[in-house]
Amino acid sequence: MSTTTHTTTTTSRSVSRAGVWCLGAGLVGAAQAIILLAWPPQVSDDRYSYPFTGFGFLVAQTSFFLQHLPLVVGVAALLWLPAARASRTARIAIGAASLGLMLLAVDELITIVAYDAATGSSLATLANNLYGPPVMLSGAGLLVAGIALLRQGTQGWVGARWIPALVLLLGVYVFVPLTPAIMGPFTAGRLGIGGWMLLFAVLGYGLTKLESSDV
Repeated sequence: MSTTTHTTTTTSRSVSRAGVWCLGAGLVGAAQAIILLAWPPQVSDDRYSYPFTGFGFLVAQTSFFLQHLPLVVGVAALLWLPAARASRTARIAIGAASLGLMLLAVDELITIVAYDAATGSSLATLANNLYGPPVMLSGAGLLVAGIALLRQGTQGWVGARWIPALVLLLGVYVFVPLTPAIMGPFTAGRLGIGGWMLLFAVLGYGLTKLESSDV
């Protein structure tokens, strides 16, 4: 086996493994949204930790942090693909999206400090505002990456030719409908986030279906 063949096989397995993690994390994220909607409120809806008590909020936020990490792996895996390597714009945008998702994961831990705050308090407002930049960075990065990957054509995506379009959709989704949803009622926000997570699950599935010749 030549060095090139060995490298291609190893990269293919790495992309597929990243896809499995991304698929699983996306499904877990959608499940988390459903749990939040179904959970019997333990505090009034004027508490930042709603629907959980302080301890429940700590557990939930920690689970969100852990769930976000495989999404970073899945998006970053796009950098190993020829279409991304051939486009400087795609590489920068994918890197920005990965950074945004990483910062979003960190925010899930930081906002634990607001566990006992009222929703209208300055601390709760600050905690909410911390989510804005990472989400926007992720959305913009995915949107630009999707456009750049589409410009490379779909010939290098045998097994999942729709991945570039899906990356674009993941970015567009952040601006419409995710952002309006999370700025609205609690239920709308959870549904919006759940839908975004399902799209990440589809991305993970696509990465597992790419043929070795494409990576």
